[in-house]
Amino acid sequence: MSDWGWRIRRGSCLVGLVLAAVSVRAAAVPLDKAGEMRLGVRSYVNARVGTEATAEGTPRSDAAGYYTAYPGATFPYSAAGHLRQNRYFLEVELKHDLDRLVQDGFGPLQLLRELPFDIAGLNYDLTLRAEADGIYDWGPAEYSTAAAFRKPGLPPLLPKLASADFGAKRKQLRDHNVHRERLFQAYVEGRTGNLFVRLGRQNLSWGETDGFRLLDVINPLDSSFGGFTVSLDERRVPLDMIRAQYHVGSLGRISEMFVEAYAAIDNRVGFTSSSVSGTPWALPGGGTLDALMLTDVIQPARSIDDARGGGRIVFNVLETTVSLAHYYTYADLPSVQVFTNPKGLLTPFDDGLPCANDPSDHSCGMLVHTVLAPQRMQVTGAAASFAIPQWYAVVRSEFAYLKDEPGYTQGQLDPLIFTDRMRTAAPAATGGTSTNDSFNAVVGLDVQQYLRWLNPTHTVFFSTQFFYKHIAGTGDDELFALDRNGFAFPNPNRQVLPVTMDALVAAKAFGLPVEPIFVSQPADSYLQTFFAGTSYRSGTVHPGCGLFYDWGGGLVFQTGIGFSHDPFRFSVDYTFLNAGTLKGGSGVSLLRDRDNVQFRLEYAI
Repeated sequence: MSDWGWRIRRGSCLVGLVLAAVSVRAAAVPLDKAGEMRLGVRSYVNARVGTEATAEGTPRSDAAGYYTAYPGATFPYSAAGHLRQNRYFLEVELKHDLDRLVQDGFGPLQLLRELPFDIAGLNYDLTLRAEADGIYDWGPAEYSTAAAFRKPGLPPLLPKLASADFGAKRKQLRDHNVHRERLFQAYVEGRTGNLFVRLGRQNLSWGETDGFRLLDVINPLDSSFGGFTVSLDERRVPLDMIRAQYHVGSLGRISEMFVEAYAAIDNRVGFTSSSVSGTPWALPGGGTLDALMLTDVIQPARSIDDARGGGRIVFNVLETTVSLAHYYTYADLPSVQVFTNPKGLLTPFDDGLPCANDPSDHSCGMLVHTVLAPQRMQVTGAAASFAIPQWYAVVRSEFAYLKDEPGYTQGQLDPLIFTDRMRTAAPAATGGTSTNDSFNAVVGLDVQQYLRWLNPTHTVFFSTQFFYKHIAGTGDDELFALDRNGFAFPNPNRQVLPVTMDALVAAKAFGLPVEPIFVSQPADSYLQTFFAGTSYRSGTVHPGCGLFYDWGGGLVFQTGIGFSHDPFRFSVDYTFLNAGTLKGGSGVSLLRDRDNVQFRLEYAI
């Protein structure tokens, strides 16, 4: 494998570096003599073992001992040495070139010859993907049984409070995460003159970054199978779309110009998979207040009104490749709206659910309703990259302005704030929703150099990126404020993520620890990434290491080695995640208790 292969492999992800190094798809095998039909297969099985116990949280109890919350905890708790992932992955891709059949007038394809224009490069692509995780069948008890789904004791002062349906939550977990098989991508493509068109279910990436996305937010991400330890290419969810590209050519000093546009009508969004409780990669706080809350997840409609789409212009000028883009898409995080009963904060809704104190009575409900809805946003940005040949380097830069991405404040999500007469001018049954605009930028450098003392035969590849994000119009970041009577309470204007890091015992709620304190989201965040890797023994041994460092206080470090002997690859990697406290920003700290070692065997043709 050539040294420049490291530049290609870098695009998959920095975390999961060994997988990026050895999981390059082999050339597909021909199924016919002419090589018009080609089949590619990629399959792997892994075992990921936790090397530290997950966070148990700090217990918050009421005086009578009826209810205990564990804010900041990872649900479910898993001890060190327990299996965290046993993933099975299969992807089969069939590509069929139809040019000869069109020329021969085969079947209905002969109709294409009657068109007033010629069609060339006509082909279709079908990709089947099957995934499964064995931990829910033969893993440790916290994942393979419902033992962790325990119903907390509730005070008799809330007789109309429903019992949490943990059986339904367990069923939802198994339905979404035990196994799934789907026609992953299916599209047909062709060109006429300077126009290229692809129609069907597909992925589309316009970004230049690794690990984290700026302009590359067209397709949603599915993080339910390993979070950001899985490469971006594997987490992207295809959308039903039409994509068109027109080659303009040269205009003065501008060369290789083309215009590209897409339109997608699809209901898939990223937060639907991440909202499932009980996975090894769920965010902290899951399960803490489930007994008091009913969550409803809404997806966009498959309609023109809810469509995604946009365009970009790409060209070369002064040895630099420049891209200008603008499009509409849906954020991976949802718009969150919290509701309480207008009759009073301590009056449960009538959801027609069994009562906690009398299961035969089906006139009870939850204290809080939470609605997760898709948030449509605009993305406007530019990207530029150029090579420095004498350094064997590539410089990458990207800027993105995100308009109307979902935003959250403590006062919006905390029902004890927006329904408390002592804290607000008037009580309300909901905190509403909010959006923010943000400025995002990244500069990256990729370098290949010979370090003969380290590797006498192959170059060493280095890649680093620096990300910056500024959220416009955020409030102050003080944790507490004073109400009209001079008493301290959570600052309602603080920008947060919808992740619980603590729970206060609320006296007005009969001493229950139900007032959530959410993770702060800073107005400015900075993130540095770094990767270094090389290959030995004619490209069959691939050691490497990489890290993410969030300047707000979060670190991910991974090191590993991969071995390849076509068509097999085997890799071992260790991932270390650390943060003093839970923080917003890049979100690196939110998985601070998931250190793990992974063993992975892959087959690819």
